[in-house]
Amino acid sequence: MNKAPYIKISSIFIKSLIILILILFLPNMFIIANLFNSSKLSFSTDSYGKFIDKTIKKENGQLILNEEGKDLLKKDNLWIQFVDNSLNEVYSFNKPSDIPTSYTPINFIHSYKNDVGKSTVFMFETQVENSRYSYFLGFPTDIVNKHNITFNPTAVRALIRNLIFILIINLIIIFAFSYLYFSKKFGKPIQKIIDYIFALSKGDFNFQIDKKNLYKEVFNCLDNLRDTLKENKEKKELLDKSREKWISYVSHDMKTPLSSIKGFAELLKDDNYSFSQDEIKEYSNIMYDKANYMEDLINDLNFSYKLKNSAVELNLKDTNIVIFLKSLIDELLSDPKFEGQSISFSSNSEEIITSIDVQLMKRALSNLIINFLIYNDKDAKISINVLKSEYFIRITLEDNGRGMTKEDLDNIFEEYFRGTNTTSNPNGSGLGMAIANKLINLHKGKCSIKSEVSVGTRLEILLNSNP
Repeated sequence: MNKAPYIKISSIFIKSLIILILILFLPNMFIIANLFNSSKLSFSTDSYGKFIDKTIKKENGQLILNEEGKDLLKKDNLWIQFVDNSLNEVYSFNKPSDIPTSYTPINFIHSYKNDVGKSTVFMFETQVENSRYSYFLGFPTDIVNKHNITFNPTAVRALIRNLIFILIINLIIIFAFSYLYFSKKFGKPIQKIIDYIFALSKGDFNFQIDKKNLYKEVFNCLDNLRDTLKENKEKKELLDKSREKWISYVSHDMKTPLSSIKGFAELLKDDNYSFSQDEIKEYSNIMYDKANYMEDLINDLNFSYKLKNSAVELNLKDTNIVIFLKSLIDELLSDPKFEGQSISFSSNSEEIITSIDVQLMKRALSNLIINFLIYNDKDAKISINVLKSEYFIRITLEDNGRGMTKEDLDNIFEEYFRGTNTTSNPNGSGLGMAIANKLINLHKGKCSIKSEVSVGTRLEILLNSNP
């Protein structure tokens, strides 16, 4: 097997994976940016400083906040501390108890740099009546937090380059592994499926494959398809064989009556011979019978073609099937060639009404009953039973005669098929049973047959029952 095709399949998979990663990259970057953005403060600390500048004032030489400023600090749980140039507290409001009242320069710087107690502080400066003051504005650490980062820019740039390099190496390893893994896991089985289908298309039904892993059900379905195609091929070969055999029979059957007709015609037109009226009548009857046989054969062919192309229309009429069958049986048994044979008839009602095309149904049932009469010995018991139920009518034809082989049974309703048990009627067309079955189906009915050699045959016909 060529490895290139399933490696190509894996290449397509890897390319699709890369495109998918690229497609997902942008929306993921957008989502990450939104997540970072959502972690930002929803307010500006500078805006608080500007507001405090407007609300601070001096009263009797002392710094104080007006009521508007105090209300804001209380509402947002903030505190404020003003210090002079000596870093000593000159005014505070809402200040926690752990906040010092004076600072050294280094402590003052560290207080801004780091958290003070449970507060994050921001430093502002303001001028009140020509005096400048620094002040801390404190926020709870669970609302605002800040961190100072000390780093080497050169080292950070080198770190980023290394991280990108490591990421690229990892991606190469992932794609290489995925390429090899999926070429075996997915590409190779898919190529086997392609090979399987290709073998089936070439008529190779002996293709075998190990059914496991992900594609087990697919291979099982292909096996079922292979078996079905193989069975259909065998049926077609059998049908072709039967058709060829039938053509041979028909050619022979047509040739024999034609030879008779031609021979008798040549005798009758020969002036050197003189025939009595009895001889002329005898030869004419033979020619007439042979012509009828050929006409019936041609009619069967034409009618079979019409059925196959759905060119037959039903003329349905409500009919008592019991009376219909009794009349048909009497008509068939009155034929001299069935002299000495009998058919027993029974039904669970004297009036069973159904809608049928009388002529077409007569043709179908005649074909079926005649087969029971022809292909049985005269002492065989043949019975016909009609059973009416709420939804359907069952017509059963049964005998205790010769029966049929499985091969004959499987092909009994196939066109051009002549069974092995045809010695008593070698002149059959091979279309009668097929025509009968199609006519029953045309009436939305169904035929089924069971048979066993030397035991007998049972044929059932189901028709719709009129309410």
